[in-house]
Amino acid sequence: MCGIVGYVGKQKTVPVLIHGLEALEYRGYDSSGITCLDQGASSLFLVKEAGKLENLKEKLSDNLGFQGAGIGHTRWATHGVPNQVNAHPHQDTQSELAIVHNGIIENYVQLKEELEKEGCVFKSDTDTEIAAQLWGFENQQCNDTEEAFKKAIRQMRGRFAFVGLSQSDPEKLFVFRRSNPIVIGVGEGENFVASDVTPLLKHTKKIIYLEDDEVAVLTPNEVRIIDLNTGEIIKRDPVEIEWSAEQAQKGGYTHFMLKEMFEQPEVIQETLNKRIIEDEICFDSITEEIQKRLKDLTRIYIVSCGTAYHAGLAAKYMLEEQARIPVEVNVSSEFRYSDPILEKNDLVILISQSGETADTLAAMQEAKERGAFTLGVVNVVGSTIAREADAVIYTHAGPEIGVASTKAYIAQLTTLALFSLYLGTLRKTLEENKLKKLMDEIYKLPKAVKKILDKQTESIKACAKALYKKPDFIYLGRRYDFPTALEGSLKFKEITYTHAHGYAAGEMKHGPIALVDDNLPIVCIAPDSKTYEKMLSNIEEVKARSGIIVSVVTEGDVEIKKRSQFSFEVPKTPELFSPILTVIPLQLLAYHVAVLNGRDVDKPRNLAKSVTVE
Repeated sequence: MCGIVGYVGKQKTVPVLIHGLEALEYRGYDSSGITCLDQGASSLFLVKEAGKLENLKEKLSDNLGFQGAGIGHTRWATHGVPNQVNAHPHQDTQSELAIVHNGIIENYVQLKEELEKEGCVFKSDTDTEIAAQLWGFENQQCNDTEEAFKKAIRQMRGRFAFVGLSQSDPEKLFVFRRSNPIVIGVGEGENFVASDVTPLLKHTKKIIYLEDDEVAVLTPNEVRIIDLNTGEIIKRDPVEIEWSAEQAQKGGYTHFMLKEMFEQPEVIQETLNKRIIEDEICFDSITEEIQKRLKDLTRIYIVSCGTAYHAGLAAKYMLEEQARIPVEVNVSSEFRYSDPILEKNDLVILISQSGETADTLAAMQEAKERGAFTLGVVNVVGSTIAREADAVIYTHAGPEIGVASTKAYIAQLTTLALFSLYLGTLRKTLEENKLKKLMDEIYKLPKAVKKILDKQTESIKACAKALYKKPDFIYLGRRYDFPTALEGSLKFKEITYTHAHGYAAGEMKHGPIALVDDNLPIVCIAPDSKTYEKMLSNIEEVKARSGIIVSVVTEGDVEIKKRSQFSFEVPKTPELFSPILTVIPLQLLAYHVAVLNGRDVDKPRNLAKSVTVE
């Protein structure tokens, strides 16, 4: 993996591909490359480079005249170290075909051994080159590029997306998708393909989403879709995308991440506008039939990864408190291997910003096979989870470019809080007067977040300046604030490259307190809550051992502030909504420490925005 772009048409191919790869940089990568095909050319034009895209662009400055088909890729290494040889695209032995690939070919070792016996010579350590060589081998056998493409795919196991081109078919791109995102952009006398819509918005807003096990053949004037298993031609009209290209720009901010943090009040407001109609919570995808299933639930599983997992942990408290139903939260990569006990009255909620997270997709398939009801909570319209779950709730965060999630997390928390109220109402576990009070408070959240961003930024900058060289941080929280401690520490390590660890505050005395000294910052999430006095006791324990206390407190707090070297205030809100507010200072703290340390905030090392391999 990580980013695919392809073009066939009359424009100059290299600039189109480079623009597409630039639009995909947010996904994270360690090398890049392109292959172009000019009509009448005697060979493929191939350039690959390790490192940033600028390295590739320098090699291409004198080669901008190609017209015809082309493919490009930004790679995040899975098989083989990140270098020029392992970068995509990859070619067959005859150098007649080229391919780019996201995902993993599970049986690549076996296929490689078989192809080497047939005389194929491999240059890289990647599983991707197996696809190119297998396609080339099959093409030598049948002399039909499209049929060879299909034959090669049928022999590969795994979850992957491919885009390829052939020297003998200069006006065609060959595309395939299986459990890995791929979208087609439909233009006038030209067509495009990419990992997501972002690279396409400059050229077209007409998008076709490929389904699993579908092959697409693109020419300048046609998109032909074929079911790999049946050979049936599939007719599918494009859909219009509402996002503008400008939404994916920085808008005057230094980094996308900073811009996206300051967009969070609007994200919450948009979520409320979409989900509350005349003071009633509405989810348009939840039909009467689905409502009946929700009323009869016996248990909820929440399955997600990374930041979305922390949203799921917060949702556990929300749902158990409001809907009075047991909730279990699982890391996606562990769920399917735990042999989960699922029944038809169980709900599995799958949380994913992209809707394409490989481990979460696998967990969804496991849940469906075992007869559970599945609900996707995703941001990307038309993504795999959105299409294949039994029901879907969109989070309306808009495009998020920064690899470290901020506004998508806030959208998830807001949506899940609303869903907990909705489910509590549906199951009659939430009293009407309590619901009204909570609804009155939820309308205050956009202004509350804006107030934190406007009023606390300078104090957070001062804290960051004092602590940015510290080698370790600990984050503490209880109940609703425990997931926030985990998310705060994750955000910190993601973009600062500094060790940080989140704990349930009650666990301090069971080991981590041994780490406390006068050089260790302890970030304590301690707003007004049922566990306030317990947090105060934990802070006293840290203070007695000379730890550096950084606290997040409710406005007007005196006791914790006087015990803290640094403190950040958030407006008072019910505990149900507190994770939406208390995480904001932690996002800003991570950001400003990262900037002071000279980190690449939007594209942290080794990370990818959309993790499409298990």
